Amino acid sequence: MNADGQQAANRVIRCAWLLRPGQPPLPNRRLTIEAGLLTDISVVPADERHLIAPVAVIPALVNAHTHLEFSRLERPLEPSAPFPDWIRAVIGYRRQHPTETDICTAVASGVQQSDRSGVRLIGEICASDSAAVELQRAIGETGGRAVCFREFIGFRSEDIPQRVAELDALVASHVAHPVRMALSPHAPYSVHPRLFEAVVSRARAQGGPIAMHLAETRDELELLQHRSGRFREFLDGLGLWDRAALGEYRSILPYLEALATCHRALAVHANYLTDDEIQFLADHPHVAVVYCPRTHRWFGHDAHPAEKLRQAGATVVLGTDSRASNPDLSIWRELQLATRLSADALWQRLPEVTTTAAAALGYDPADFDLQTGRPAAMLQVSCSCNTEAAVGEFLVSDKCQVMV
Repeated sequence: MNADGQQAANRVIRCAWLLRPGQPPLPNRRLTIEAGLLTDISVVPADERHLIAPVAVIPALVNAHTHLEFSRLERPLEPSAPFPDWIRAVIGYRRQHPTETDICTAVASGVQQSDRSGVRLIGEICASDSAAVELQRAIGETGGRAVCFREFIGFRSEDIPQRVAELDALVASHVAHPVRMALSPHAPYSVHPRLFEAVVSRARAQGGPIAMHLAETRDELELLQHRSGRFREFLDGLGLWDRAALGEYRSILPYLEALATCHRALAVHANYLTDDEIQFLADHPHVAVVYCPRTHRWFGHDAHPAEKLRQAGATVVLGTDSRASNPDLSIWRELQLATRLSADALWQRLPEVTTTAAAALGYDPADFDLQTGRPAAMLQVSCSCNTEAAVGEFLVSDKCQVMV
């Protein structure tokens, strides 16, 4: 466990700035930690000003969505477009690295990379049992926390009984600590409606979160609306296409409506939403959109509706996706880019990688705030600025890095 998570002996941090989620930065703060708890936050006394470190203290970070099985990649997979071709590259990569050792090594590496970048809670999509087991082990070593969204894929109707049997066995066997098990029907183009509905019903009974990739590309929308396009060709090429397999699902909204019956849900990516879908999400804030800014940029999508969602009152949190579409697993870099693309200050977006993100994953948001009487889970970022305006500008610059 890193120093920020240790129950250390009494210590005092004197920082140039304190950043709490959604609040303006506070200058010259003195933080007292006793037995791992934050016991006092006060202004640094005049006679201690010379001890102030040129840093900003922030809460530990949350990455709401990633796929750690790709964590050993040195660069994203290509081509980035068209999207079905990128999926073919993903399938090719998995075929080249099929063993449990390959998968476990990548997951362990991803947990370590996340920990080094200040992430203390991960929303991980696990595509196999071995990945889930390794996630449990690796998270135990770092002292962090995670939600393992066990992914289900099955588009052919004849595969549904076997997938549902696997689903029920998983739900019956899971042990919750330190990694919480949750469920994830992958995406509309890879999950038969009967399997999707079965996963939703089990997630609803569990009371935990559920995650699904939705509205990721225009190709996905064309498949739903017209049963045509690149995804139709992709499924045809795999021998999986069945016009009846999508049932009555003609848009993203029915998927959102089903997910909203669960206690908490993540609509991952949600790059292409209609106004009706944005309004539905605003009316159902327990369904959080996970926006992955650098992955979004990698694929060259149109502007993300994050600002429309936020203005409407919907819940937006951030994720990295994977190193198959991202140069690294730094959620801090995602926050910086999201801030640069908006009119907000970084501290206004900070809940999207701390308190709001934790709540979206089913954790107590107070664990990812800086409150007296709570565990002192905190990080530092370099910051020697003298004014709030200068802090805001520096925090989104490449020079500002998380120190762990």
